[in-house]
Amino acid sequence: MATTKLAFTVFLFTIAEVRCEFRRINLLSTNKDVVWTLSNNKIQVPGTVPGGVYSDLQKAGVIGDILSGFNDVQTRWVAHDTWTYTANFTVNKNAFRFSVVNLVFEGVDTVGFVEINGSPIGTTNNMFVRYVFDVKERLKMGVNELKITFASPVEVARIRSKKHFAAPVCVPDLYNGECHANQLRKMQASFGWDWGPAFPSVGIWKPVFLELYDGALIRSLSTRIEMKDLDWHLKVIAHVETGTKKKRLKGFLSASLEVDGGQSLMIGRDVEVVTRDDGTGEVELDMNVPRNVVSLWWPNGFGDQPLYDLEVSLKTRRNCDDVFTKRAKIGFRTLEVVEEDASKIFKNTTAGRGLTFYFKVNGYPIFMKGSNWIPANILPELGYDEKTVDDLLLAARDTHMSMLRVWGGGVYESDYFYERCDQLGILIWQDFLFACSMYPADQEFLDTVKVEIEQTVTRLQRHPSIAIWAGNNENEVALRGNWYGTVAQFSKYREEYIKLYVDTIGPIVRALDPGRRYLVSSPSNGLESVREGYIARNPYDPHYGDTHYYNYLADNWNQNIYPNTRFASEYGFQSLPSLKTMATATNNTADYAVNSEYSKHRQHSPKGYEFITDQMTRHLKLSKSAPDYFEKFVFYSQISQAMAIKAETEFYRQSQADWYTMGALYWQLNDVWQAPSWSSIEYGGKWKMLHYFAKSFFAPVLVSPRMLLTDIVDVYLINDRLVPIVDGKITVQYYNWSSLVPFKSQQFLADAGVLSTEKQTSVGLWHFDKSEIFLRFSLEFEGVQYSPHNFVFPKPLKDIKGLKEPHIKITVSNGLKQRSKVEYRHIVNIQVDTVVLFLWLETDLPHGRFLDNGLVISQSLTSVDYITRKRISAAELKRSISYKYYMN
Repeated sequence: MATTKLAFTVFLFTIAEVRCEFRRINLLSTNKDVVWTLSNNKIQVPGTVPGGVYSDLQKAGVIGDILSGFNDVQTRWVAHDTWTYTANFTVNKNAFRFSVVNLVFEGVDTVGFVEINGSPIGTTNNMFVRYVFDVKERLKMGVNELKITFASPVEVARIRSKKHFAAPVCVPDLYNGECHANQLRKMQASFGWDWGPAFPSVGIWKPVFLELYDGALIRSLSTRIEMKDLDWHLKVIAHVETGTKKKRLKGFLSASLEVDGGQSLMIGRDVEVVTRDDGTGEVELDMNVPRNVVSLWWPNGFGDQPLYDLEVSLKTRRNCDDVFTKRAKIGFRTLEVVEEDASKIFKNTTAGRGLTFYFKVNGYPIFMKGSNWIPANILPELGYDEKTVDDLLLAARDTHMSMLRVWGGGVYESDYFYERCDQLGILIWQDFLFACSMYPADQEFLDTVKVEIEQTVTRLQRHPSIAIWAGNNENEVALRGNWYGTVAQFSKYREEYIKLYVDTIGPIVRALDPGRRYLVSSPSNGLESVREGYIARNPYDPHYGDTHYYNYLADNWNQNIYPNTRFASEYGFQSLPSLKTMATATNNTADYAVNSEYSKHRQHSPKGYEFITDQMTRHLKLSKSAPDYFEKFVFYSQISQAMAIKAETEFYRQSQADWYTMGALYWQLNDVWQAPSWSSIEYGGKWKMLHYFAKSFFAPVLVSPRMLLTDIVDVYLINDRLVPIVDGKITVQYYNWSSLVPFKSQQFLADAGVLSTEKQTSVGLWHFDKSEIFLRFSLEFEGVQYSPHNFVFPKPLKDIKGLKEPHIKITVSNGLKQRSKVEYRHIVNIQVDTVVLFLWLETDLPHGRFLDNGLVISQSLTSVDYITRKRISAAELKRSISYKYYMN
């Protein structure tokens, strides 16, 4: 039986003469010489690696589209069965010349029994761990058989729970999910969640291969970058593997760093690798990097993201070119999470109690704008698709997001994901993968968690995009709040909580990544939670740490209902996906109703439709007797979601001024199926109205009004730039709903310091019939290229007077322009004769989107860019455009 080894994903190598050669035999489905099959007692179909049982059965036609209709429950039998992946591969005599022959699984989902040629070689129990098995004595010359038999994850979780029970028993019935997900180191959401279906898959979800080598390999690189004496100190740590037979190895370790101006910095030294029992070890190099040869890496919207090529090589023999090389791109930046006495900022006020909680990057306190990331697909092997990942990350970049929180119920994302975040300037709040549950703390569980955390931190910590580690999602507040009926056993669960997150995970993170903050839970009070023994009396205390806030009972369009917080790491409201997206899951017209069995099946949030309806009808007029009621329900749900998250986000950005709120990450960015959820991007990539609104409410410079209960409107200026705004002009225009010409206009001087929010003025509405008017706010300042208009609607839209049915004329300019190597831009002109609310533009073209949508139009002519990946004519685009809008 082989041991699990600390090993990692990507490596580069050079090949010399045979006895110094490194070989890798690919066992993926793309290798024409390897044929995989998937079978149980009755079924045998072609298998795919990387892949999984659901995707393979779907490809073979055994089951239908898993995201259609009710297939999430109708195919659940798959998760209750035992499945086997089998492959034959050929090994020639040269393989047996190597001292090390390992079978490497980069990811196995989840409980598997591995055999080669009928002989057991090991087991797997953690889908987040890389497994390495010594198979030299098990292989034979010629054809070999590799077999992985997967136990039902549902059954294994049930059996483990009998011995190591941890609350809760099951997910809520409404999720249509499975029980005891917390017993397995498996994607927790695969057992069902309030935003997604349950597909407890099994399979080899990452690459598998044979490695054959002598000497040593560099598995991965870690870096520690600090500013010392005005220059950078770079420590490079090479994680080395020698196989199980070598314990001590001498060699020469060298590194080169490409810096600005085409220069290279080089360093090298003799090293001695002393490995542990599993054949792994570390060697280090220290390099001083002058400050003037590299440029700072900045989050999106605050500067550029220069990345520098680092190459590290290890030579272990004198008599041959036995050199193994590993390359990585690194960025130079400082980042710290600042938790200091808030009275330094606010003296003698309530806001001055407690501690701050903010990210300081390159010496500047930066308000983090962004969202929460869930897996890109409910089947993990499909969630690593580079195009899907790229589209989502670019959508975040294009809406001014500087941070995404990789949520704790999903997966650690692909190397490509973190590399793109490095390139795009998107900082990552990385949860470890524990969510909404108590977890067992038996030795078997803790042992596999140790390997998981070691591998994860070592793989990811070199990325400049990694900002913070968090131990879990909502488990501190769940225990303190008795979410799962744990109050009678509070001491037991508290002890297990500390054993897992504090005593097991904490020391590993501090040892492997000492320069980065480890937050035990989210939400939490940060250092105050630590002071209170890791389970704070009130983990939602607004004077500390981060908060998650959801309120479906109050009026979510009203900014006055939101509580203060230092950092809003989760908040959200649901909407439905568009009819176009819904049509990819059902063509049954009977399903297109709020009360249909299909709609109820897809809504996993208790009273979800009731809450959506309540929020809509507070502000929008929607008659149940309308023939297009469901279509309007879908459209209005997206209006309501967008307006609610706009109100809450702007409240948090405004609160930088009086509470030092320093982050707003709404829940959630993306979707895994066609259902009601909190997402701003639908499954398939279509932007909801919320995502278009995010482009405005996350704008670097924004005039942001807040209407108080006293009919006073406070006006804030938000400046997320490293230069101040001095003597700008804020214009407030007063409109009647029946006219495109403002009946009143006011101007105020505007000033805002670097990276600040400052209240500018207040205007009163006492002398107006508030049902007849709305206000538009804009900024003029020569140094600001983009600052969107903002609006105040003093009365619910269902109660306004004077709004008229518009006449809308749409034309498309003939001047097609190349926007990039793969995109083209058309200008769409919208001419109206009256105010139009939430104008929503659609096309039936598959390869493009509008850059703005959900428009509040208060001028006769508005232009919107349409971006397409396929060259089309203006006439073709114009024919394809349809639109809708809100009308009482």
